[in-house]
Amino acid sequence: MLLKETTQVNDTLKFIVEPFDKNELQQVKDHFSTEKPICEIISLLKEKKEKVDGIFRTVQQKLHQNRNLTEDFLCVETIQSVEISFCVDVELAPETDSVEAMAQIQMAIEKILNPPVHFYTLSQLMEQGLDSTEIFLGPKLEHGFLNDKELQKAQLPNSIHASDIIAAIMEIKGIVSVENLLMTAYNSLGQPITGSMNQKWCFHLSGEEKPLFSAEKSKILLFQKNIPFLLSENSQMLVDQKVQQLKAQIKNYKLYSVQSDLPIPKGQFYQLDEYYSVQEEFPVNYGLGANEISDKAPEKRKAQVKQLKAYLHFYDQLLADFFSQLYHAKNILDIEPVKYTYFPNYLDKNPKTGKDFYSKEIYRDNFKNALLNGESEFDVSLEESQSVFNDRRNRALDHLMARFSESFNDYVFMMYKVSQDSGGLGEMTFQANDLIQDKEAFLKNYAEISSERGLGIDYLNAKILNDKFDFQNFWETDHRGGYEKRIAKLLGINNIGLRDIVTEDQVQTQWTLPVKISNQSVICKIVQPLIDLAVKWKWTQQNLLNPSVYFIHKQGSKFFIYLGENPKKIATIDKTFKSYEEASEFLYQLIQLLNEAYENFYCLEHVLIRPFPPFDNDTEDLLSVCLKDDCKDEANNDPYSFKATIVLPGYLSRFKNITFRRYAEQIFRQEAPAHVLLKICWVGYEDMMNFQKAYKNWLGNYRHFRLKYCSKTLIKKDFTTFSQHHKELIKRLKELNTIYPEGNLYDCQLSETTNPIVLGNTSLGTL
Repeated sequence: MLLKETTQVNDTLKFIVEPFDKNELQQVKDHFSTEKPICEIISLLKEKKEKVDGIFRTVQQKLHQNRNLTEDFLCVETIQSVEISFCVDVELAPETDSVEAMAQIQMAIEKILNPPVHFYTLSQLMEQGLDSTEIFLGPKLEHGFLNDKELQKAQLPNSIHASDIIAAIMEIKGIVSVENLLMTAYNSLGQPITGSMNQKWCFHLSGEEKPLFSAEKSKILLFQKNIPFLLSENSQMLVDQKVQQLKAQIKNYKLYSVQSDLPIPKGQFYQLDEYYSVQEEFPVNYGLGANEISDKAPEKRKAQVKQLKAYLHFYDQLLADFFSQLYHAKNILDIEPVKYTYFPNYLDKNPKTGKDFYSKEIYRDNFKNALLNGESEFDVSLEESQSVFNDRRNRALDHLMARFSESFNDYVFMMYKVSQDSGGLGEMTFQANDLIQDKEAFLKNYAEISSERGLGIDYLNAKILNDKFDFQNFWETDHRGGYEKRIAKLLGINNIGLRDIVTEDQVQTQWTLPVKISNQSVICKIVQPLIDLAVKWKWTQQNLLNPSVYFIHKQGSKFFIYLGENPKKIATIDKTFKSYEEASEFLYQLIQLLNEAYENFYCLEHVLIRPFPPFDNDTEDLLSVCLKDDCKDEANNDPYSFKATIVLPGYLSRFKNITFRRYAEQIFRQEAPAHVLLKICWVGYEDMMNFQKAYKNWLGNYRHFRLKYCSKTLIKKDFTTFSQHHKELIKRLKELNTIYPEGNLYDCQLSETTNPIVLGNTSLGTL
């Protein structure tokens, strides 16, 4: 569109409208055949721009939702196109329809330059011989399914070979021969490109341009019996119409309301939990079931019938239990929590007759409660103890995981070793119920953590609302990358949301801990806050998860929990207890819950902190990467490609255990793509607090910087603000240091198994 402004007295605006597609010229003429107000033209341009912007936003959203770990997209831009003309002589067989042949030739060339990609239904792809694994591979689509082979062919070509064009034309019915094929490319002004004219065999492209077939600039000469002939104007019009029809047939139309999943096989349902007694099947002379014995029968006969009922009732109970177990197989092989793995059936009422099942005459009054809940605190039911339940439930979950080639065996062995290594009040212990919950949580989210196992965090984190980006909050949400979510489940970290790992960063006399015990908040207070408050607060924050600094002290008839070096008191839990045992149980729960609440990590992909053109300070803007955890060697050649840093709080009970660290580092590296190099840092309290603050500020500003950078609307103020966060993150990243648990030097009287000094895994501490 060209805008001209005149200098006359009556100034006017003159628009020259030229369609991009010459075939739409008549539509443009028809639209502007009558006088149109200028506002209508401007509104049409505005609508077009809004539609284009909406498409760009959707593309950006989808790209970032499926971004691979340590990979990134620069900017979303339209692909430049280049027109290509073909000069070729084609020999037709006698009686061949020249209009049809010309249209087919043009379409053959079009398909070579731009292979079509179609949406298919699930049944269509299965009819093509593809299995479900191939069909469902990749992100979920909204309008049907795509064939991967068509997608590969539709990539931007690096070259066009004359042999491919000739082969495609020769497949058309009625074509005898193809000769003298030449290819020429044209620039945006319609002029031939120097060096790309009259290419005979191979036409080279940059691989970043879309080749477009130009029928107007091409010269396709048809021959019959070696005599050339030209199509008339009417015939050429018919060719154009035929080409448009053929293009419409191969156009990739969206499919709506298609079946997007394989049908679930239907079985025949049986209400197996409703048991009908075998006594109903006995003949009348037995006096059982519905055929009750007459009241006029002798007492002996009544007693015999009653004795037979009691005898048969035990067989009824066995059969009822078997059917109940079969009915609840769906619960055993489910990922939802269950209370039993054996499902006894208490025969109370006959569902067929509604009468008593004789249980009241046979069993004691509290038998039903004993059957369903057990006879002691160690029972789940009368048929299984808690230990039997734990074993059977774990084996059922192991079976479900094995179907997906997953295993928790290494995790179990590691946790048992961690629990054996731990000692003292409040240290981490390993309970069978914890393992069951970890497995159930892993399976419940398996669809997500499996399909997204290689994805990084979506740093755009935006929804499209009213054709605009609606940016979502990062912090205090569950917004994490697929790789991070999978790692968390494999390590038994249940709360993986983006949140503060260091929750307190301001000096205060008291604060609420991020845990609740018996649905009540827990408050920690500084003792004598008027004296050295800042020192006491800092010490408490650094030692809050160290069970050795806690002790229980009795004052009068009450017991209190303090933090410090007994008898020196630095902080206290704002709660009183009636006995030492009550305080010990509370402290044990508190340490466990605190470690679980603070267990988390951050994953920073180095490619996201690469310096863009506005950055020019090598010292403050560039990153140096340590290839090994000892941080002695720097990869100065390329510190950004396929590298990431994992930051964990190394002062937590489980996180400071060397056995757990080795296992966690193995999982981090094992689950990362093979080409990704990780640096894993188990940092102290201050390093974690500083990095957390820098990462939080950087993440909140990064998406806005990237969007403005790509749209070329970045102003100096925007860059200055983001640059500060970028430099601070680089600074804090370089300051990270792994901390190690303290060890003990030992002699003949001190066992070497008690915190020994291990080279590279322990620190000497202080005297």
